[in-house]
Amino acid sequence: MNHTSIRANILKSFVALVLLISALLIGLQYYASKQLINSAVNKNFNQASGNIVNFIESAEQYTKNILNILSMNSNLNKKLKDETHTKLIEDFTHIMIASPKMKGIYIGYKNNDFFEVINLKNNPSFLDEYHVKQKTKWAVVTIVDNIKKIEFLDKELKILKRCTPNEVINVSSRLWYKRAIKSDDVIRTDVYKFKSTSSYGITFAKHIKGSDAVVALDYTLDNLDQFLQEQNFDENSYIILYKDNGEKIAASQDIGLEGLKYLTDFFSKQSKSSIKMLTYKNKRYFTYHTITYPKGDTNMHIGVLILEDSLLKPYMERIIDSLYASLIFIILTIPFVFYLTSKIVKPIQDLMEENQKVIQRKFSEVVPIKTDIKELYDFSLSFVSMSKSIQAYQKSQEELLDAVIKLIAQAIDAKSIYTGGHCRRVPEIAQTLADLASKSDDKPFKEFSFETKDEKREFHIAAWLHDCGKVTTPEYVVDKATKLETIYNRIHEIRTRFEVLFRDAQICYLQELLSGGDQQKADKKLKETQKELMEDFEFIASVNIGGEFMSQEMKDRVKKIAQKEWVRNFDDKLGLSTSEILRYHDKPLPTSEKLLDDKDSHMVRREGFDYEGYKRYGFKEEVPKYLYNYGEIYNLCIERGTLTKEERFKINEHVIMTIKMLEDIPFPENLSKIPEFAGTHHETMIGTGYPRKLTKKELSIPSRVMAIADIFEALTASDRPYKQVKSLSQALKIMAFMVKDEHIDKDLFILFLKSGVYMEYAKNHLKAEQIDEVDIDTIQKLC
Repeated sequence: MNHTSIRANILKSFVALVLLISALLIGLQYYASKQLINSAVNKNFNQASGNIVNFIESAEQYTKNILNILSMNSNLNKKLKDETHTKLIEDFTHIMIASPKMKGIYIGYKNNDFFEVINLKNNPSFLDEYHVKQKTKWAVVTIVDNIKKIEFLDKELKILKRCTPNEVINVSSRLWYKRAIKSDDVIRTDVYKFKSTSSYGITFAKHIKGSDAVVALDYTLDNLDQFLQEQNFDENSYIILYKDNGEKIAASQDIGLEGLKYLTDFFSKQSKSSIKMLTYKNKRYFTYHTITYPKGDTNMHIGVLILEDSLLKPYMERIIDSLYASLIFIILTIPFVFYLTSKIVKPIQDLMEENQKVIQRKFSEVVPIKTDIKELYDFSLSFVSMSKSIQAYQKSQEELLDAVIKLIAQAIDAKSIYTGGHCRRVPEIAQTLADLASKSDDKPFKEFSFETKDEKREFHIAAWLHDCGKVTTPEYVVDKATKLETIYNRIHEIRTRFEVLFRDAQICYLQELLSGGDQQKADKKLKETQKELMEDFEFIASVNIGGEFMSQEMKDRVKKIAQKEWVRNFDDKLGLSTSEILRYHDKPLPTSEKLLDDKDSHMVRREGFDYEGYKRYGFKEEVPKYLYNYGEIYNLCIERGTLTKEERFKINEHVIMTIKMLEDIPFPENLSKIPEFAGTHHETMIGTGYPRKLTKKELSIPSRVMAIADIFEALTASDRPYKQVKSLSQALKIMAFMVKDEHIDKDLFILFLKSGVYMEYAKNHLKAEQIDEVDIDTIQKLC
């Protein structure tokens, strides 16, 4: 195997690179030249077609203006009489003298009467047909009562000859008349060949308002050839005006019948205003096709050709010159560049390798490079120093972040004496289970593993922050131990009302005795009333505990007890805060009130809630109308537990706040999944969880691990006021049923059981009386 020196290799690489760059630059120059050519072609085509269109449109607009002015001539509404003839002849001839392209101006009526003044200069065949002298300037055609008369006039409008040909024009059936009579605007016919002159032209017509008359004029296009020649780019270009059927109207030069047919066939297949390439007789042309009016309401088309070679030649000469210049430059600079690169390339490559270590955060592996160039060597030393500084700074930042995270978790745990330690204990369970899944070779976990320390740290932080949103949750809601509890247990208010009714019964009894009533009956009534009050209060107090299912019968009894009334003598708005007093209404005192009630004052409105933002985050849990509902009957009739739907949403909202808080933090890429892992621990495998109702396919393994850790800690916690302490086996059985209902992941739960994570945690955190015998096989069968 032949070996070449590094110098030779660098030289070959450099030459190849320079040649490649040169080829690229020349290619770009060629491309830019083509773009310039295309731009120039497009500009020239647009300019030429624009000039033609403007030429035709200006003539048309001028003609329309004439017809609009003529239509206001009062003589046009009059019957065709001699005096009317004279005036119209003068008007029409003056117009045609000023506009020599007009062939004739005429008026038609519904009864087929017709009047026309013809410019014989544009109608030489008319002179021959009627054997009129050459000095005859005008012809006047009149049809009245189906009798046609023609008068030939000289330039002073003197009659030189009269004749009465046996010919009648059916005016009302003519296309120009039928179209104009139905329109308020000037109408225009398609381009057509005039019968009398064999030249092309257009007829314009205007309905005379308030009559059945139409004034019209013929406009000849026989001078367009000269105009197109003036628009031609060079001797190799060609401009043609033609009709829909390919018939030529005008052209800048003669291309022959064969060429004409070839071009019109080609143009007919193209979309309007398009530039295409055409090969004709072994030559390539740029072609352009459009119509004379943007709206497409004409049968006249424009076709333009320019020879490609005539445009490319100057640009190609420049490209060849550039190619020679590039080759000379390469030859002259290769030796010098080669010398410089041989001294620099290798150290730079070494530096790039050290830089990759920094990118991969392998800071301890960064070392100085070997080079004779002082600047590069010093630069490599700065790399080493920078790596050490970054490493130290990163470590301090990680320690700071960990401290802040634990501080937040401690603050959340400290908010409630009942949930203290939850934020600290969940990460312990979650991290242990996630590590086991990462190391497991079982099929469900083959695609999951913590490849780097960053991935493990990412999950660790998410576990510590999974309940960070609880900083916004009032502790009196989280710790609500009875149904009537808010910041305090309102059962005391209810008991006071019962006390009032109890004493009211005594007062009624004494009043009955003082009025001479039957003492025996009064004694019986007092005892029965007070006994009923004692029993009713005991029932209300037991319902307030919320320890059992609230049946419909129990709800009905609460509502029946609530109907008892007591008398309030004091203003219930005194001593209230400004915001609280808004919920109360004035009532004349004294007033009777229900023993238990759901009042307007119990309803706390939800103010300033961002419903659009809620949807934008993808949250799907229903938002209750009110922030809180303190209604006494409403709360006492809670079926299970102690929380209303408003309070349940407030507690569930901690996950929403966790997601929003964490997604607002600009985590680096290696920690970007923290919001996902932390914000999904209340989702289920079947989309019945909250707040986004995600399914198993949408939940990563770390997210599913977090849910199991959160539930297990909550079930085994012995410090919750709203539930009885559960044994280890009871907690696991409940979780097994949750697996069966697809609320938590089955594979992870089985791993949780078989690995003994639950027992390790129980020994460290559960009370001794909670740790009982666990039959793993039985629990697995429940899943």
